[in-house]
Amino acid sequence: MEISKVEAAASLEAVRRANLAARSAFRAHHGHFHLWLWGGVWIAMALSAHFRGDSAVRFFPWLSAVGMIASVVIGFLQGNQVRAPIDRRFFGALGALIGFAVLVPFVLQPRAVTPEMGFAYTGLVVAHAYVLAGIWFDTYMVWFGILIAALIVAGLWWVAPYFWIWIAVCTGGAYLVTGFYVRYFWR
Repeated sequence: MEISKVEAAASLEAVRRANLAARSAFRAHHGHFHLWLWGGVWIAMALSAHFRGDSAVRFFPWLSAVGMIASVVIGFLQGNQVRAPIDRRFFGALGALIGFAVLVPFVLQPRAVTPEMGFAYTGLVVAHAYVLAGIWFDTYMVWFGILIAALIVAGLWWVAPYFWIWIAVCTGGAYLVTGFYVRYFWR
């Protein structure tokens, strides 16, 4: 059977339209809600610590728990839109990362840990998780994780008196901006 040039062109156009539709659906459900959510959580944590002092840090686990619950809800709702197989190796690697991250402070036994240092450590573990997810799934997450890590280190080392404002504006803002990039410009 021979295909004419017109039929071939029509078939290629149908494939192109299908690819565009798939990309559009995937982009609409590819993490921007999570980025916006966590940008808001990081901004809320940083601003509460800035304005209420170190006593506000005790609320960080609660804010994180709300963020995690909302993340699960978002993931469940989006799972109905775009189906992807669960990669158990990725969750195993993520579990190993978190396990080691929990053990490190016990091994090093730091004496004088400030709330800023504790937040920076946790933030760097999160940034590492983004890099790991980027290696596994999508390159933009690698660059996002590296950016977050660099901003955290810069805030801890160079703008220490304004650390919490820096975290709210730069890292929380990076989450929000990256969410908009993924939603509207990522291909």
